[in-house]
Amino acid sequence: MAKHASVAELQKMSIADLSAEVRECKHLVAKLRMGVSLQKEKDTAKLQKEKKHLARMLTVLTERKKAETALSKDEKSVSSPSSK
Repeated sequence: MAKHASVAELQKMSIADLSAEVRECKHLVAKLRMGVSLQKEKDTAKLQKEKKHLARMLTVLTERKKAETALSKDEKSVSSPSSK
């Protein structure tokens, strides 16, 4: 991913697309971490930026999953009558 998506753009993405982006970013962070530890990567700030971006994506993904779970629980409680 050349240009990072803003948080608003991330929130508009589907959960499947967001999960795919997270997977790619995790791979990139691992690659950068290895490069920094082997002193092949000169730009250590790039690793920090990618880690921050990954954290933002994971936060949005978690929020989306929690919202979806809460929505499905609300639908179940409305559709099933409560017994007294």
